[in-house]
Amino acid sequence: MKKLLPIMLLLLLTACAAPAPAPSPVIEQAPRGLAAGDLAAAVWTARPQVLRLRQTAKFSFRGRDVPMIGMMELDTRRNEARLVAVNQMGVKLFDLTVSEEGVRENYLLPQLAGYPRFSEAVATSLRRIFLAPGPRPEIDVLQEAAEGYRLSGEREGEPIAFLFGGDPVRLVEKSALGPKDDWRVVYLDYQQDSGLAFPREIVLEDRRAGYRLDLRIDNVRQSGAGENGL
Repeated sequence: MKKLLPIMLLLLLTACAAPAPAPSPVIEQAPRGLAAGDLAAAVWTARPQVLRLRQTAKFSFRGRDVPMIGMMELDTRRNEARLVAVNQMGVKLFDLTVSEEGVRENYLLPQLAGYPRFSEAVATSLRRIFLAPGPRPEIDVLQEAAEGYRLSGEREGEPIAFLFGGDPVRLVEKSALGPKDDWRVVYLDYQQDSGLAFPREIVLEDRRAGYRLDLRIDNVRQSGAGENGL
């Protein structure tokens, strides 16, 4: 992941303060008596479908901000995402297809191609936010708190936790803290549009690598049958 940092700084740099810690989620009162399966089903990407998202992003590291604009097709049936990103001047930076197993480079700006593991670094961030890890109600431990719920378990030997709250219940945070990982994703400001609930703001903080990624979902819609992809 550290290979990502000098690359991003080459794209579009603007001075700013050091990355602030990700905000803590506000866990609102959730209905009582929910089971682990109910919580897993409440994750906004749990339903098998294809979503089209337009989003703006800001990558913060060592006093710098790197803004980007992205169009993403998220296929939750196949657990796969395709992201096309441009900078603020409209220059295409990359076009990547990401799955749990790997990443495919559909396009990579030549200036970025010389940096090892760039695509893998971007893919890691996308997986954490949109694809995996996800709750596994058959093995994760359920704890009921005053307001919400916590599911916790392990993935490849690393502790992972999911926090839920609100009515209807929503995923508000996922985090990993172990020998290899120290990161968390916070999901904020859930919106309802055309029967779809999604977080308007998403913050990914990797405390080990020392960066923060702020995403704002400007638009999301369900893809209809027969539509062309990105």
